[in-house]
Amino acid sequence: MKRTVSIILILIILISAGACRKVGPAVIIPEKDVETDDFVRLAPGVAPEMTLPDYWIKDNSFADVILSADMIKKFNEDNGKLISTKSAGNFSLESIKSSISGTVVKEIINSLKFPEDEQFINGLKVGSEYWLNLKENCNINAVPEKVDVKFGYGVVRDTLRQFPTDDYANVDYDDYFYDSFIMSDFMPFSPVAVLHTSADNEWYFVATYCCCGWIEQKNVAICPSREDWIDRMNPESFLVVTGRELRLSNDPYCPELSGLLLPMGTKLPLVKAENAPSSINQRYTFGCYVVKLPVRLSDGSISDFYSLIPSGSDVSVGYIPYTAGNVINLALKLQGDIYGWAGDFNSNDCSGIIREIFRCFGMEFPRVGGQQVNVTGLRKEDVSALDDAQKKDYISKLKPGSLLYFPGHIMIYLGLDEKGEPYALSSVGSIATPELNNGEVMQVNTVLIAGLIRTSRKTGATWLSSITKILESKPENV
Repeated sequence: MKRTVSIILILIILISAGACRKVGPAVIIPEKDVETDDFVRLAPGVAPEMTLPDYWIKDNSFADVILSADMIKKFNEDNGKLISTKSAGNFSLESIKSSISGTVVKEIINSLKFPEDEQFINGLKVGSEYWLNLKENCNINAVPEKVDVKFGYGVVRDTLRQFPTDDYANVDYDDYFYDSFIMSDFMPFSPVAVLHTSADNEWYFVATYCCCGWIEQKNVAICPSREDWIDRMNPESFLVVTGRELRLSNDPYCPELSGLLLPMGTKLPLVKAENAPSSINQRYTFGCYVVKLPVRLSDGSISDFYSLIPSGSDVSVGYIPYTAGNVINLALKLQGDIYGWAGDFNSNDCSGIIREIFRCFGMEFPRVGGQQVNVTGLRKEDVSALDDAQKKDYISKLKPGSLLYFPGHIMIYLGLDEKGEPYALSSVGSIATPELNNGEVMQVNTVLIAGLIRTSRKTGATWLSSITKILESKPENV
């Protein structure tokens, strides 16, 4: 009987093993290697290996630090006076005091001109009454002789707008990629000086690092004093988002921060583990960084809430070194992202991605490409007088990570391919190339790698021919 049972058990084991073999091994090995180009379409002339940093980063010199921390501090000081007025000259955000001349405020608001071209608003034509109401909501007549400035911080990713409205404006009723009312991207947790309030009391007119514009009140938290505002600008320890973006966890106990999207370059005040609570919103802090983020309370005032960032996130404790290799690494993380004019669609345009990337080094760049290539602290070169052969020769000797500019567009130089053709990465709306669409202009609206010789503008001129200025990855005095 025992022998019979043993035989039966052995048969069951063998049958079970046979059944398991039918399921297959735990790790399934594909019959052939899966190539990127099997699934990802690339611009003409771009091979799959060119989408990876190792293709462009050639040697140890790519790890050389271009600007030290002290040099970056001076860079920000020299390039931070971006608020320009006739009556008060140029001044920086940090220089704004607790009161400011109403004449200056009116001058800044009035510098934001109404569109001269006929605009479709939310896809519809509007009459003069619309523009009159919009002008009245700017509330310029209510600006006092001396403005008491409020100081605060943004609490979400947003955009600065020319006028106090979230209406969508464009010369084409069905073009959703260019809202002419948007002026600039607005990073979460950015400092602002509140200079004015709209007539409907729903919008603030603010100054921030790159420019001035309108932002919804609900997205700004007001500090108790200017001193508190200044103190918050330079936390002792902080994280920097170094990935394409970071999404905070969905948190049922903290709707103010739940699921918040943080783009590359966002700075997050960091709490040392020994000073942080062991549990936050019913979660132990194991395996997480603890950050303390500003939120807006119901009365509009600022408060700080704890949030958790998984330690495996694409973040850095403090700024990362400004090197050519780091510029390339960060830039390539943005491939395929949607084009977002001035920060629209939670994305960015050509100059916007420059600002996001360089914020990871602690550098504040101006809003538009024409200003970016004219900053003080990095070597600038005007190449507008060179012919194509001379431009190609000049560019081929550049350190990758340099910025290439022609009016209306700025790019990050990556390097030369195996045939010696220069390539760059940029966030671009339209391109033309002989290999696609019979050479006609295509709306691509994406971040892509493209060859400077084979890619053209609407005018028919190649990107290489069009380049007028270069900002090199080296100090200005080198």
